[in-house]
Amino acid sequence: MNTAAVENKSHSYFKLRVLVHKNRWLLRSVQMFRAWFILGPLREYGVWYFRRFSHTRPIQVSHFDLFPNCKVEPVVKSLNERGYATGWKIPQQQVAQIVKYAANTRFARYWNPHRECQAIDLIARNEKIIEIARQYIGAEPILWLTQLKWSLGPSMTDERAQLLSSGQELTQYDGDAFHYDALDFKSLTIFIYLTDVDPSCGPHVLIERTHRTKRFSEIRNIILDDIAAHQSFGDRIKMIVGQQGTVLFEETSSFHKASRCHTMRLLLSIDYVLQRKPPPDYG
Repeated sequence: MNTAAVENKSHSYFKLRVLVHKNRWLLRSVQMFRAWFILGPLREYGVWYFRRFSHTRPIQVSHFDLFPNCKVEPVVKSLNERGYATGWKIPQQQVAQIVKYAANTRFARYWNPHRECQAIDLIARNEKIIEIARQYIGAEPILWLTQLKWSLGPSMTDERAQLLSSGQELTQYDGDAFHYDALDFKSLTIFIYLTDVDPSCGPHVLIERTHRTKRFSEIRNIILDDIAAHQSFGDRIKMIVGQQGTVLFEETSSFHKASRCHTMRLLLSIDYVLQRKPPPDYG
């Protein structure tokens, strides 16, 4: 496919996404349909089918050991049982390189930075991380998307003005509410804090053991406010705080949210999926 065709495909893809997000009713309808198809009663069949018949090309992995003291098996076990795992940390050298890259590019949100930033690519293709994705998904994973994103407090207007937009931003609804994502029949997302994150810095919050096949009531109610979440799940709600380099493994079909940010937070996310085709580059 020539360059013009790729650019046209990318433009059309994101134009459609922006259009859908502008209409709240249309967005919720699309999300509900996708959730029913991906996470509802067909989920186990979909996982079985694509595990057996997929012919995904193996990811080219990096054998440089970023995590010499970390084991794969406990992470996979925790993901299967609770829907998430913590305890790993990116070395400071890689953190510093990514922070420098973010400062140089100055994008508020950047899609697929692993294609330009060697430190991000090293993490996304890390042998142990790929093995975790492979064991959890149950097949050769697809590196679907990486994103680098700044979150800023509402009073940080000067800092916000210094950041660039890489395209038309999507309309966001219920920004502080719990929700789940339907990335694929089976998926794994790696979140990495690139700034220190305490309760004031927009920490990630998740509800453990909500990553399994969704009931119809959950498909109908993708959004869950704090009151309903605490009434239904109580101490299963977990806030993830940590220093620069903190790694969170999560199946984002779990209910989760980003807390309101009052300072600045830089976050890297890496998505691995079972069969979904990666989106075109963000124009």
